[in-house]
Order: sequence, then structure tokens, then C-alpha cells
Amino acid sequence: MKIATHLLASALAASTLLAAAHRDAAASEEYIPKVQAKTLFQGPLAGAEGKEVIIKHFAIPAKYVGAKHIHPGATFVYVLEGELTIELESGVKTFKAGDLYPEEINMAMVGKNLSATDDLEILVFQVGDAGKPMMLKVQ
Repeated sequence: MKIATHLLASALAASTLLAAAHRDAAASEEYIPKVQAKTLFQGPLAGAEGKEVIIKHFAIPAKYVGAKHIHPGATFVYVLEGELTIELESGVKTFKAGDLYPEEINMAMVGKNLSATDDLEILVFQVGDAGKPMMLKVQ
């Protein structure tokens, strides 16, 4: 009986230690909040039948890496604060506050905020076909 009690106590102690280790590992995984997006304008592009313009403000947290995507229409990014890093097949480009980045249509890219501490704020101006997505995720 003493052996069974000892084995049960040992198993309970081991499971408690494993649970504590798992909890500590999970707590150490840093949470990076998602991007905050606000649509400032969306409507038809005057003089261009079937075209639409969207203007958005994005607040992007430190250490953020976006999904790989393309823009099927004209897209212009103006950096308000921080630094925007764009990873393309042809290399990496970095834009700082005050820079305007005209993106290439249908060019696969990943947007990043590589700062460990500073948020990134950008304005994005997009023109495309009305009612169709302005951004498409790619593999």
C-alpha cells in the first residue's frame, strides 16, 4: 500500500511540474497584437467607370510580420511614423516616415515592422475594380 501511495504521489507531483512548465512556456510566448485598420474613404473614382478608390490608415505594432500578398490594382503607401520594411522576390526595401512607396501591381510582397519597440503608421491609397478585393493572399 505504501508503494502505491508513493507512486500516486510521485505521478501527481510530476504532472503538476509538467503543467507548471507548460504554463510558464506559454506565458513566455510574446503576444503581438494585430494591425488596426481604419477606412478613411471608399468610393467610386471620378472619371474612371467601374473603378474604386480606398484610403486606409493602418497602425502596425512592433515586431509585426504580415501575410504574403499581392495588390491587383495601383497601391501607394505613405509612411506616417516608424519604418516599413517590404520583402519582395527581388530583395528588401525599407521606407521611413515621410516616404511614399508606389507598389508594383501583382508583385508578391510581405510587409513588416521590424522595430522591437516602435509602432508603424501608414496611409494606403488603393485603386482597383469596384467591388473586387484590393489585396489577395498568396503562397
